[in-house]
Parts: sequence; structure tokens; C-alpha cells
Amino acid sequence: MNIRKNWLKWLLPSVALGALAGCATPQYATQTTYRAPLSLQGQSCVANQCQTNLAQCQATCAATRESCVAHIEPAAQQAYNEAQIRFDGALRQYQTDRQFYDLDRAMRFSLMQPIFVPGRGWVYAPGYWGYSGGFGYPYDSPPEPPMPPSLNAIRQHLITERCDNAPCPCQQNYEQCYVGCGGGIQKSVVCIANCKDSDPKPAPQAPELGVRQTVTPLPPN
Repeated sequence: MNIRKNWLKWLLPSVALGALAGCATPQYATQTTYRAPLSLQGQSCVANQCQTNLAQCQATCAATRESCVAHIEPAAQQAYNEAQIRFDGALRQYQTDRQFYDLDRAMRFSLMQPIFVPGRGWVYAPGYWGYSGGFGYPYDSPPEPPMPPSLNAIRQHLITERCDNAPCPCQQNYEQCYVGCGGGIQKSVVCIANCKDSDPKPAPQAPELGVRQTVTPLPPN
């Protein structure tokens, strides 16, 4: 009996993990293959021109991002103040709805006596909240309170939107330079996780043959 229990303890988690693995979504990436120029002149062109321009471009983009982040605070504070105003209005509406909800539940089994409700007038029947005429069953789910705004979340959203997504064509310029120096570039979509048997896989690195690959994950669907 103990052997059977131990076997089941091993089998059930294995089956569960297998089921989860079978349902996992494949993850894809763009593989870029660089084939170095055959001539020494072309290889020197890549090293002295393309690589240098790439480093300078990346440094410029990094400095631009740092400057953007350093000056994001006024915009973040303004957006936060506007969000706070909207939150205050939503909170007042929630408090009113909550009062109606609590009164509705209190009146659910009460006698049908008229009660004056601000904004609703005289109510003669229980269960009026959310219903015209005051008839029918009341809602059992209370209204949801609004979420207060977060200055940190708003700041990070603006950094992502304005700073991280700012145009920075370093890679595009590098690839144009690489081809101009006589090199070859090939792009393909490959699977990097949870792959099917038919999915294309990343090609192996072959630096001794002048072949280099980079893999950039694609955003999920």
C-alpha cells in the first residue's frame, strides 16, 4: 500500500506538469545573422566605421534618455494632480452608491414604509437601489471603490512612453553600414521556448566562419 501511495505521489505532479507544459505558448524571437565581409578592407570598415558609429549612437541615446528622465517630474506631477481630481470625483460617487447599497440591504426585509432618500425622493418599497420604481430584488454585490492614483506608477508610465520609446535608430544604422561594408545580414523568426517539433530553432554560433547571430525576443501576441 505504501508503495502505491508513493507511486501516486510521484505520478500526479508529473502528469500535472506535463499538462501545463503541453498548454504552454511557444515564444518566438527574431534571429539576426551577420556574415562578415570577406575582404580585409570590408572587415576594417565594419570595425572602424560601423562599430564606432554604433557606440557613439548608443551613447547619445543613453544621454537623451537620462535627460528625459531627469525632466519628467513636472509632467508626472501634473498627470498625478489630474488623476487625483478624477479619483476624488469617483470616490464621492462611490460613497453615494455605497450609502444607497447599505440602505437597500437594511430595507430588504423591512416594512413597506415611505423613506425619503436624497436624490431619490420618497421610497415605498425595499430593494430600490439600482432599480427604477423601487421594485425587484436588490443587488448583493457592493459597489467597487476606486483605486487611488500612484505618482510612482504615473512617473514610470511616462518614462516608458516618452523616454524608453524615443526613436533611437542605432541598430538600423549599424546594419546599413554593415551591408555597405560588404557584409551580409539575414533575419528569421525562431522559437526559443515551449517549441513545437516543426518550429525553427536558433542556428548555432560560428565565429570561426565569420558568422554571428543575435536573438531578440518578440512581444507576446
